[in-house]
Amino acid sequence: MRSGTTSSGFKFEIDEQDLNDMEFIELMADAEENPLKYPKMLERMLGKEQKKKLYDHVRTKEGQVPPDAIDKEVEEIFILAGEDAKNSESSPA
Repeated sequence: MRSGTTSSGFKFEIDEQDLNDMEFIELMADAEENPLKYPKMLERMLGKEQKKKLYDHVRTKEGQVPPDAIDKEVEEIFILAGEDAKNSESSPA
């Protein structure tokens, strides 16, 4: 498991096995070509409950969930998860 907190305060936990999966990679590629598939990719990465928490985290006072805010959070999650992986690889067992 990899966990962290984005700079805006969103706490996440993801299973690195889910990220290292060809079907997840295909979902990412599909979402890049067709943004309508992005929510499905998010759900696979975070699970239903965390996806809802992410949406609520970036929700505006008007009730909107801005896609650019989601993109920013997801990009940071990938960066933080990657840093976590580097740190665990360099740590003695």
